[in-house]
Amino acid sequence: MPAAKIKRWQSAISAIQGEYLEKFGKFRLRFFRMWRSLKNFIFSLWTYSDLSPDLRMRRHVNKVLRSRPNLVATEWHQTCWQSSEVSPPVSTFVYQKMQEYSGLEFGRVRPSDRLNEDLHLPLVCWFDWELSFCEAFWQAFGVDLQAEFDLEQFTTVEDLVLFLNQQLLSVNHW
Repeated sequence: MPAAKIKRWQSAISAIQGEYLEKFGKFRLRFFRMWRSLKNFIFSLWTYSDLSPDLRMRRHVNKVLRSRPNLVATEWHQTCWQSSEVSPPVSTFVYQKMQEYSGLEFGRVRPSDRLNEDLHLPLVCWFDWELSFCEAFWQAFGVDLQAEFDLEQFTTVEDLVLFLNQQLLSVNHW
């Protein structure tokens, strides 16, 4: 075979290979982008379920609490907190925000209820509820809790409410 003919065949083959590789390369790139998007979506679903509230546990806790009367915020303050001299704005704040963040009927919650064992707060709330709670307290009262707020230091609802009341009193007495 003459050299010129071989060169033409080689260039034709190279051109075909180049077109094939170019098309296949674009396909591979699209495929890997789609694959990466699918993986990210699946991982976000797993992460979402890990970070979101346990709705079964929330229903269970609410079911256990249903045997108690459901008090409105003012009744909750009078019944549970007035004798401890907790300010009404603090008890109302806890009543509203904890109901919002936990999904529990907080009018049925009592001061002796344990945050972890009875109410299962880490399970029934969103993963970042503590940050949102501290931010809401800052907006409502102008008191920054983030340095002192650690849910592990509170055993009961009473511990939490008395801590918040003390934080507010310490700022108001300065």
